[in-house]
Amino acid sequence: MIIGKRGGLLVLTAAISALMVFMGMWQLSRADEKRQLLQEWQQRSQMELELKEALAMHSPFGYRLRTSGVYLAGGELFLDNQIEQGRAGYRLIRPLQTPQGLLAVDSGWWPASADRSRLPAVNPPDDHALELTGVLVRPWQPPLSLGRERDAHPRRLSSLEPALLTERWGQPVLPVVLKTDGGGDGWQPVVMGPEKHLGYAVQWFTMTVAIWLAAWWWYRRGHEA
Repeated sequence: MIIGKRGGLLVLTAAISALMVFMGMWQLSRADEKRQLLQEWQQRSQMELELKEALAMHSPFGYRLRTSGVYLAGGELFLDNQIEQGRAGYRLIRPLQTPQGLLAVDSGWWPASADRSRLPAVNPPDDHALELTGVLVRPWQPPLSLGRERDAHPRRLSSLEPALLTERWGQPVLPVVLKTDGGGDGWQPVVMGPEKHLGYAVQWFTMTVAIWLAAWWWYRRGHEA
């Protein structure tokens, strides 16, 4: 009976530790993917494109963009649930009419009021043609969504899905977002950096060692008994 218990313990320990080693290796692979993504992003950020060039690319995100256009009057929207240094707020999104179409422009972060019915008071944009520079990013969408949500406030939205922006602005919207140089650091290419994945990998490997030490202690105790 004791041998059966010991054998069962070894099988259980081996199964659990195999799973933990797998999880640790997976975290290491994710860390490597994030490092490559950040490196590619850094390389792209050194190159500047025109909007026409960017739209012809399969994945233009991360490249710098220089474009010109005119802001549509009264088109300001506020992207909800945007956290900046632990504070809740919005990203100010404005429609820029360009020769290639309507471009959503992320103009920066604004703090939210405790009163949900009140949006930040922002100055109207210039009504003449201007040139903008910044970084092209993906249209932001929440990590978890139960379908398209409609907000009671017509100027507040929870996603930058192009179809939703098209509905709000009344004309087709380009499938990219320009985060202007003056828009702050509210967007980054990865949510979790490679160092986080490395930390999780170390935790998985440490737990594997701890389980084998516990199994060895239990086995030795039973042998001595």
